[in-house]
Order: sequence, then structure tokens, then C-alpha cells
Amino acid sequence: MPKAKVNNGIFSVLSETAKLYCLNFPQFAKYMLFPVLGQVIGLAWIFGLANIYTANLPLLIEEIPAFNDFSVIILCVILIIVPGMIVWMKAFWDYLVAYGALNSMAESALNTGKVYDFPAHNSLITQRTAKYLGLWLLYGIFGLLALNPLLWVLGGIFFIYFILIFQVFTFEPEVSITGCFKRSFELIKGNFARTFVIMTVIAVFTHFLFVEGFSVFFDFTKLTDVLVGFFENQVTTVPLDPVNEWLININPGATLLTPLNISQFLAYQVVAFIVISFTLPVRSIGWTLWYKVLSESSNKSERKSSSKNSRKVKKLDKNIIERANRKDD
Repeated sequence: MPKAKVNNGIFSVLSETAKLYCLNFPQFAKYMLFPVLGQVIGLAWIFGLANIYTANLPLLIEEIPAFNDFSVIILCVILIIVPGMIVWMKAFWDYLVAYGALNSMAESALNTGKVYDFPAHNSLITQRTAKYLGLWLLYGIFGLLALNPLLWVLGGIFFIYFILIFQVFTFEPEVSITGCFKRSFELIKGNFARTFVIMTVIAVFTHFLFVEGFSVFFDFTKLTDVLVGFFENQVTTVPLDPVNEWLININPGATLLTPLNISQFLAYQVVAFIVISFTLPVRSIGWTLWYKVLSESSNKSERKSSSKNSRKVKKLDKNIIERANRKDD
């Protein structure tokens, strides 16, 4: 399949993003299956079984004398939680890796029209694990600072300037951790408005429209009721009276918290998490295409203004392209 061409216009980037995602939707959905649902299942395992164990502990102590020992109780808690924790940690790590690997997959789709051989794409990230963790650590520190209400505006501006750090990490392996932030800033500089528009359009679809649409689907299939019931079993053990008294003292007209409305809120958050996480490929494709546009433009400007060699951008692994061009099994 011939390489797709992307113009430097906003509409071209967005339309090509939608095209590549739709054409390769089964592959992207399969890739995100464990990183997303693994986190949900892992947490459900931890809190669900722990709650069941806690609720039945008095009966166990009464029926089985061995449970009348603090060390035995703690050991059972560990045995219950550890498997779920392992599943969650593995899924969470795979989700972090996806932030980089999906960029490589997007380039593969752009060049060959196909996306598979997930381990090859993952290896482009995992072979630099220490550096990748450093990038996430620095990004996490920046995110925590931006949570300060006084820094929301400034944090939002820098968030846009740093939005291509994972693309820089994937395609420019020689760049340092701080260099990823610097390079992203350089690419976005002069293209802030267009980047903001692309971000807004993608966010509206992946963080709002798709979430609302799937919320209706979950309501129709009664999956929302299942989630609400699960959370109600957890929330009923939480003492809400002190919290409600505090809310009334602050605002007499405040809506009181109940196990039902808390459970409904948590159920919606789970649906939102699943949908937003599954649509990570959309964002990765869009930002990869935008990175390619800005990087090529930057390199052209460097060649015109200086005789120095332009920055070398990592090309897609030849083995990935060769395997993509082979006939599917």
C-alpha cells in the first residue's frame, strides 16, 4: 500500500487520523484490550474480594478457630490482594508503554496501511525503559504542579507546548529526557493555535461525545446497573454522616451524599475511563501525524537557514515494514 500523504492543514491531520483509526480499529482495539480492562479487572479483584472477605471475617473467625489470629488474617488479605495487584500493575505498565508504542503503530499504518506485530512496536519503548520512566516521572511532576489552581492557566499553556514529548521520545531516540520537552516546545512554537484546535477537536470526541454515547449503551444493556451495584456494596461500609454534616455546615443547600449517588458517579467514571483509554490510539495517531508535519517543516527551515545537517528522525524499523507488507496469515 502506498504511503499516505498528510498536508500541513488541520483538517488534513484530523481526517487522516479518523481514516487510519477506522481502517485499523480491530488491531488498535485488540492492542488496548488488556491495558484497559486489565486495570479495571485488577482493581475490581482487589476491592471486590477484599470487601467480601471483610464482610465474612466474623463468620470465618467463628467457624474456623485459625482465623482468630491477626497474622492469619493479614496473610489471607495479602493472598487475596496480590493477584489482583499483579494484574493491575502489568496492565498499567502496558498502558504507559502504549503511549510510545502507538506512535510507532501510527507510522506503520501511515506507511503500510497495516498495524500488527505489537511486540516489535513495544520493544522500541521497552528497550529504553529507564529513560522512559524518567520521562513519565518528569511529566508527572509537571502534572502535579499544574493541579494548583493558581497554575491552571499556565499549566494548560505548557501542556500544549509539551504535548508531543512522547512522539519525540519514540522517533528521536538520541534526545534526552529534558530534550523531549524542549524539542516539543520548539515544534509547537509558532503553531500553538493550530495545535490547540487539534487538541480541542480530538478531546471533544474522545473525552465527551464517545463517553456520552457509550454511557447510553451501558445504560441500555444494564451494565451501568451492574457497576452501580458493585460500588454500592463497597460504599455502604463508608461512614457518610460526618461528611454530610461537614457539607451542611459549609453549604446548607448542598446535596447529601448517599451510597446510591456516589455509586452512580463512580460507575460513570469507570465508563469514562474505559472509553477514554480505548481511544488512546486516536490521540496517538493525531499527534504522530502532527509531529510529522511540524518536524518536516522544522527540518526544511533548518536546511534553508543553515548548512548544518538537519535533525535525524528515527525511521520505522525495516522489519516492521517488511512484516506489514507480507500477506496476512
